[in-house]
This record gives sequence, structure tokens and C-alpha cells, in this order.
Amino acid sequence: MTHSDSDFLQPPQQHRSQIRVEQILQAAAEVFWEKGYDVATTHDIAKRAQTAVGTLYRFFPNKLAIFHVLEKRHKQYLDETVPQLMSPEAFQLPLAVVIRRIVETYAEYFENLGPRIVYIQYYLTPNIFLYFDESFDQNMIQGLAKLLQGRNSALTLEKCELLSEVFLRTYQALLLVALRSNDTRRHQLHLETQNVLINYLEPYVGDLIGADSSDGDLSSSQTAIQAQAEALTQQHDLNPRQQAAIAYVLTYGSLTIQTLESICFGPSRRTLQRDLKQLVEKGIFESRGNTNQLIYQMAS
Repeated sequence: MTHSDSDFLQPPQQHRSQIRVEQILQAAAEVFWEKGYDVATTHDIAKRAQTAVGTLYRFFPNKLAIFHVLEKRHKQYLDETVPQLMSPEAFQLPLAVVIRRIVETYAEYFENLGPRIVYIQYYLTPNIFLYFDESFDQNMIQGLAKLLQGRNSALTLEKCELLSEVFLRTYQALLLVALRSNDTRRHQLHLETQNVLINYLEPYVGDLIGADSSDGDLSSSQTAIQAQAEALTQQHDLNPRQQAAIAYVLTYGSLTIQTLESICFGPSRRTLQRDLKQLVEKGIFESRGNTNQLIYQMAS
């Protein structure tokens, strides 16, 4: 009989117990990452959490129960974010914006060891999972297929499902490699993943700016955008990074700090945030959203 983590984890009645549980979960993620899930023991986890192993057993009977809590939290996060990232409204944005938003959102999320361990472990020992199986991927594929068909009604649903499966499997494989890499390499792989996914879907569900225009029209559009960006640069004495940001927004409609990092590789995030703040102060951009998820658009 299969048990859920709720059968094992006793609801903490005091704030101290809640803190202890979080310490154990964080310690487990660190030990799983450093030693591997199969090799890690509850004694290793208790030692890292600086608690007695008997205290650990008050909340979790074994390391699998700890893992299941990490897994459940990961599932809850996906249940919240997937509908936001893959809504029909969000998917009407320029294709590059849609894909960059997906890749950047999960790149930031998987900097946390807990979900990173859960993701990697699925490809090593999927039989230990309670909340994920192949049906989760199939639901993702079918949902994405409907969104693709919404962007291009000329595509059959069968074709959209094929595109969706290739898209998802490619992203999953590249994400797995990235999560096993060092910080610098991981960042580079995330950027290349964006390019791969954009280039794959572009011929099928690309934006109107490229999909329905002749080469001459597209060139004219790009020239006009570049001219407008250069004019604003001269008028407001902007730097090349700010000019690139303006050109991107004129092309794709919006931009995030993560996107600007991908097209202006090198400067610190603080420098790029200062560039965007100046564009807002000069009345060129307007921003919306939360502090860490601001979206910049041309000021109306």
C-alpha cells in the first residue's frame, strides 16, 4: 500500500517544530545533492540539520518520507505556475517572450536545491515518486498542443501534439544537463535552450512580424525599429544596452530583466536594473508587476 507524506509528517503544533521541519528538509536537499539520494542516510541528514536522529524520526520515519515532502512541494509549485505561464493570454505574446519567460522562470526556481533534487531524481529512480508519472508529461503535451493550435489554426491537433512532445522532451533533456552543471555553464545552457526552443517553433507558430511578411517587409520593419531605437538613444543620451532594450521591446512588445541579461551578456544585474530604471524615469518605458518580476513596455 502506498502512503503519502501526510501519513508520515506530523503537523507541527509549535513554531519551533515548524522551524525544525524546515531545517530537516533543507539539510536533506543538501545531503541528497552532495552524496546522492541512494547513498544518503537519515543520520547524514540529522547531522547536517544539527539535530538528533531521534528528533528527525518524530517527523519522518525515513528518508523517502522526507523526499516525498520535497516532491509534493515541487508539484504544488508547478500546479501554480504552469497555468500562469501556459495560459491562452500569455501564449499570445511574441514567441520569444513566451519561451524566454518559461525558461527564465524555471531557471530561477531550480536554483533551489529541493526542486532540483526532485527533478534530477525523476530520471534516476522514477518508481519512488508519488505525485509524478508519465501522465503529468502527457497533460503538459496536450495543453501545449492546444496553445500552439491557437497560434496557428492551420496546424492539425496531431501535428501540434508532435511539436509539443519534441518541445517538451528537448527542454527536459537540456534542463537536466543544465541542472547538473556548474553555475556559469548552467547559465549558458539556459540561454542556448531558449534559442533552440524559439528556433524550433518559429517556423510553425512564429510571430506575425516574421510569419506573414515577405523578406523585404521584414527588413523594412527591422530597419524602422532600429531607426526609432537610434533616435531615442541620441535624444536621451542612452547607452548601447538601453538601445538594445528599446529595440527588443519595439520588436516583441515587452522585456524583463532576465531577458535583458540574455541579450546583454556580461554586465551585472544591478547595472541592467539601473539601465531599465533610467528608461522608466525618462518616460520611454513603463513597468508593471512585482519587484523581482517587472515587465517593461513602451510608455503609452
